[in-house]
Amino acid sequence: MDKKDSAKKILKIAGVLAGFALMAALSVWILLLTREYGADYLIERLKDFVSSLGIWGIFFMLIIQTAQVILAFIPGEPIEIAAGALYGTFGGTALCLAGIFAGTFVIFLMVKTLGKDLVLKVIGSDKYSRLKFLKNPAKRDVLIFLLMFIPGTPKDVLTYFSPLCGMSMRRFLAIATFARIPSVVTSTYVGGTLAEGQYLRAALAFLAVGAVSICGILLYNKIIESKNAKIEDDQNNELH
Repeated sequence: MDKKDSAKKILKIAGVLAGFALMAALSVWILLLTREYGADYLIERLKDFVSSLGIWGIFFMLIIQTAQVILAFIPGEPIEIAAGALYGTFGGTALCLAGIFAGTFVIFLMVKTLGKDLVLKVIGSDKYSRLKFLKNPAKRDVLIFLLMFIPGTPKDVLTYFSPLCGMSMRRFLAIATFARIPSVVTSTYVGGTLAEGQYLRAALAFLAVGAVSICGILLYNKIIESKNAKIEDDQNNELH
């Protein structure tokens, strides 16, 4: 292993430790914040605002979730936690999945219309190049489902890239929606426990989700690196 590889490995380890420390600090901050101001007060203000919109309150949350999927730079967890606080774990999950389905549908149409240029603008050329191995139809669908199923992976990046892989809209919508269920449920559960006043449980659940997400990111990078390395080896063998 040369110095460059060693430096990359050290940076990855440092990044993981920093991410875990950040999630731990954030969990403690949430616990302290809810104890000082009361989660009940914060959640009630949110509920009052959504309730003031009447039936449009549900559509308001649905539109926000849909927009989050389309605007990939917006983190989805705060929206999912809010949905869980407002409608409970199951109700919040159903609402979020409906928004994810709608946002994914819009992305599919956008990518099919505007093509690779749109994807490069949204996710960048580096991320696009790393995902090229997914264009192989033999294992494409299983790999995309697996990468979206793993917590912590950049699901919105995969959502923009997948329509270029030759996948049908029906299959794409099914994979992109159902593979997200575990990550959505965990976030709405945190919101639901906050709404029930179980602050410590919510903070611990949030910390656990953060730890699992960090492991998911590492696994995601390992899978991508392994697949790309295999492609490079196959190409080198063909040349020889």
